[in-house]
Amino acid sequence: MPRIHIISLLLTLFLVHQAPAFADNTDAYFQPAEIHDAVVTISDQDTSGDLRFRIVNSSPEKLTIIGVSNSDNLQSKIMGRIGNKNYVELGSITLLREESIDLTTTHIFVRLSNFQEPLKVGETIDLRLALSNGELPFSAHVNQ
Repeated sequence: MPRIHIISLLLTLFLVHQAPAFADNTDAYFQPAEIHDAVVTISDQDTSGDLRFRIVNSSPEKLTIIGVSNSDNLQSKIMGRIGNKNYVELGSITLLREESIDLTTTHIFVRLSNFQEPLKVGETIDLRLALSNGELPFSAHVNQ
């Protein structure tokens, strides 16, 4: 009898490892959202700038923006202006399902710094919006 139990145990372990794996969150990397009018305005230094854009969360779930990245070692901070010259760093921006936000007209923007190459007016740069559950690639135009 013990030999049958061992064979049954081994067969069960084999079958368990053959079961297909499923992701817990299928929208982790492909969360639908649209980015429009993305522009980086060069700051005093040519290796930093302020990013503004409009975003529409076309997902049935919330979307949380935690920063911006690129293939280099770009640093980003989500900033909010609370006075003429007073700014505060925000940890994230959350959009509820089917909600949109226009960072081109609000007092919120993303400060980008540590570009490896100086930014040039007229060029287009590739960026990735860092979300709490994935990334969203987009392009932004550079202006003065």
